[in-house]
Amino acid sequence: MASYDDESLERIPPTLLPGEKEHVLIVQDETVFHTNEYRRRTWLMQDQQPIRKKGGGRAVHVSDFICETIGRIKISEEQIHEQLALPAELRLAAFEARKIIHPGNG
Repeated sequence: MASYDDESLERIPPTLLPGEKEHVLIVQDETVFHTNEYRRRTWLMQDQQPIRKKGGGRAVHVSDFICETIGRIKISEEQIHEQLALPAELRLAAFEARKIIHPGNG
């Protein structure tokens, strides 16, 4: 696996013996965001308290894979143009590893 200089963060490639392969770190980044879409102001009588739902509004779940050497896993603009030139049945199903879902919808 590569190492990095402490001060400049320059990548230092590993010294590999014949037949050895480099290991590259790929991590999954996964997070959930809440839209916080509830109204901040409401009309109430003087003795009333607002009744609000629990939670932070609708959720947006984002999952992605990040590679140590190239960043987010996706194909290049050139590769996308090559894919679009292919017949639909031969194209890749997706051009990047990121997946965004909205839990609870549908």
